[in-house]
Amino acid sequence: MKVLVLNAGSTSLKYDLYEMDHEASLARGRVERIGGAALHVHDGGEQTATAPDMAGAAAVVLAHLSRADGPLADGKLGAVGHRVVHGGERLVQPVRVDAAVETVIEECATFAPLHNPANLAGIRAARALFDVPQVAVFDTAFHAQMPEHAFLYGVPYDLYAKHGVRRYGFHGPSHQYMATCAAEYLATSLPRLRLVTCHLGGGASVAAISGGVSIDTSMGMTPLEGLLMGTRSGDLDPAIPLHLARGGRTIEEIDELLNRRSGLAGVSGIGADFRDVQAAADKGDVRARLAIDLFVHRVRKYVGAYAAELGGVDALVFSGGIGENAAAVRARVCDPLGFMGIDLDTDKNASARAADGGGVVDVAQRHARTRVLVIRTDEERMIAREVMRCIVGPTAAMRSVRTRPIPVGVSVRHVHLSRADCDALFGPGYELSRRRDVTQPGQFVTRETVDLVGPRDQITGVAIINPLRKETQVELARTDAFRLGVEPPLRESGSLDGTPGITLRGPYGEVAITRGVILAHRHVHMSPDEARTFGVADKAMIKVRVEGDREMTMGDVIVRVRPDFALDLHIDTDEANAAGLGNDSVVAFDGVQ
Repeated sequence: MKVLVLNAGSTSLKYDLYEMDHEASLARGRVERIGGAALHVHDGGEQTATAPDMAGAAAVVLAHLSRADGPLADGKLGAVGHRVVHGGERLVQPVRVDAAVETVIEECATFAPLHNPANLAGIRAARALFDVPQVAVFDTAFHAQMPEHAFLYGVPYDLYAKHGVRRYGFHGPSHQYMATCAAEYLATSLPRLRLVTCHLGGGASVAAISGGVSIDTSMGMTPLEGLLMGTRSGDLDPAIPLHLARGGRTIEEIDELLNRRSGLAGVSGIGADFRDVQAAADKGDVRARLAIDLFVHRVRKYVGAYAAELGGVDALVFSGGIGENAAAVRARVCDPLGFMGIDLDTDKNASARAADGGGVVDVAQRHARTRVLVIRTDEERMIAREVMRCIVGPTAAMRSVRTRPIPVGVSVRHVHLSRADCDALFGPGYELSRRRDVTQPGQFVTRETVDLVGPRDQITGVAIINPLRKETQVELARTDAFRLGVEPPLRESGSLDGTPGITLRGPYGEVAITRGVILAHRHVHMSPDEARTFGVADKAMIKVRVEGDREMTMGDVIVRVRPDFALDLHIDTDEANAAGLGNDSVVAFDGVQ
């Protein structure tokens, strides 16, 4: 299957074409200066082009790829993937584009006015030209599972609940690609790793990744927050824009100042290209040196903070134009981090070229506890993979599972509340608000969370799944139970006789339930039609087979059949980690017990 990846900017359209059976790059290029003296740059050279608008640029790309000897001469394009900067809270995974999706992308332009309109123009141009599925992949999506305490700002909560003011994070495909490559290089499964990934280029961000999930990242509601960048200021006192406004600057002038005239360019006075700033610093330019000092300081500060947040780091990853090529930056970031188990090999670091190392080079000393990886990022390839996951489904993640695949849903610790307990925790009549939907229709994770307080320890920020139930139920993994000091039995949902209780704490009050804590028995949801396909009935006990690096068979899987159920295997985090499974994995039906 061939996948075309498009990245539309305000005056450019970049493209990459992949054959996804073996992820070979068939063609890549860009149309520049759209609306003016357009230029088409590609593998075979460059030519002037007629591209008065984005539709014209897309037509140039199609004509080039479908020429007589072109990679699309056979017309066999399977899908088009689009990089979209902002998806807000509603578009948190790759999605097929339709009118409703276009509307949400347009609404999210509030947060990304320079990017989303251009991305949308590229989508509309491609939809008119390519009669294949169009898939949007969002920069913000990889960070969508950040906990509330990481994505909220210290402003009135209504600004988040009503207007979406929160941290979203960006460079998602790059951070996701780095994490995936790190796991492959270290020959381990991603759920086992704690990573700090640094995408350092003209735009720059750092992410804390735990078990393959981004739990924090340096960019915020927009790409302006965080590190010092080419022309962006990064972190600053929020009173500074107010001070400038009181001094007579307009909103437009302040926006221009912080987004296009700050960062390396603003501090150095030389420009946004790190190579130019570094060259000036090497010649003794004081402000160039200061700009690099600021850049390194910000990166190191975020790396240290995220190491603390993760409770340790298995690998520190560098990528992007600066991260891959500036050995001195890597050295200066890493030198004071010996307390984290980082010990850089000076010679390896000085000569590291990710392109020569198959895309990944380890520049840490052999004995170092924490690996330091230089990875040649490939956001377009990651987008193509996400397109496949969306179009083909989860079977694309494990191609060897061919027979009756069942998607996996990893069930993290969570709580189902009763009406009475919801009132006690959040206030009389409080209505829980939707954060994101879960697999089963009608159910959703709420924005609100509770704390669990056990005899031994407590766990904060535990998810709540709505709708409310007749009786409160707490579902844990075994490691959670050990930590809290409770001994719940393995039970089906709703079977609560003889189960232990626990204390729940909310912003309004506490509730001490006398029963309701369980280890959820692994189970498969399916509709009656799917049950007939598998040849099973409600309450049947089946086996499923896990293939891949940790091949195993899971028995004692309970079947639950209802007309409104979607096919899904529910296992807890302990089981998922043991089997190396994630939410994009599948297992195979292996018969009735």
